[in-house]
This record gives sequence, structure tokens and C-alpha cells, in this order.
Amino acid sequence: MPAPRDHQDDKPTAEAIAMLVGLPGQMHRADALDLVPLVDEALATGWTLPQLRSHLARKCDPDRVYDVAAIYRKHLKRLPDTPASANAGHPAATAPECGKCMGSGLEEDPETFLPIGPCECRKTPALAAAS
Repeated sequence: MPAPRDHQDDKPTAEAIAMLVGLPGQMHRADALDLVPLVDEALATGWTLPQLRSHLARKCDPDRVYDVAAIYRKHLKRLPDTPASANAGHPAATAPECGKCMGSGLEEDPETFLPIGPCECRKTPALAAAS
């Protein structure tokens, strides 16, 4: 006969399921339950649920895949060793406080206000990491 479960263990699992179901794309609760052990492993290595959500949400375009749970499973199995390296900023990120593009990522001609190309904030790692 299995040992009775401690109900305090249910809260992190419920939070993990809520995080997984809230990721971009249509993930069913059964798929989320299958991914909970991988989330638990990540939490044990120092990740937090908000860090995981941010990391996974950037890794999947739900409009281009059929099975989002499979994509999230792949990325949970291949997590970077440290959460800080995963959240360092996407190389194409914009800096919202950028005076040239105002966070749009496209530099504008000062006279016509038409886009003339990618803004410097997309190219500068220090600014991209600040966003």
C-alpha cells in the first residue's frame, strides 16, 4: 500500500501545473501533469517558476507547432545549468527606454519618421539584457 501523501507537496505541483497550462499554446492538463517531474527537477537545481515560465515562453511559437507540450518537454530537458544564463536577454530584444526607437526595435529617420532599419538597442548586448 502506498504511503499517504503530504498535502503540502500538492501546492508546488498545483503551481507548476498552473504555470505550464498558462504557457503560450494549447496545453491540456494531462500534458502539464506529464511535464511536472521535469519542472520539479528544474526547481531542485535553482530555477523558479517565473524564470521557467519566461524561459519556456520565449522558446516556443505556438502558431508554428502542432504539439506545444513536446516543445516544452524538449526545452525542459535541455535547460541551461543556471537560470541566470537563460534570462540574460534575447539577442533581438529591444530596450524599452531607448530614445531612438522608443522600444519598437526600428530606428526612425528624424525627418520623415519612417523606419530606416534595426535600432542600435537590438544590436547592443548590454542594452538588450537590460530589457
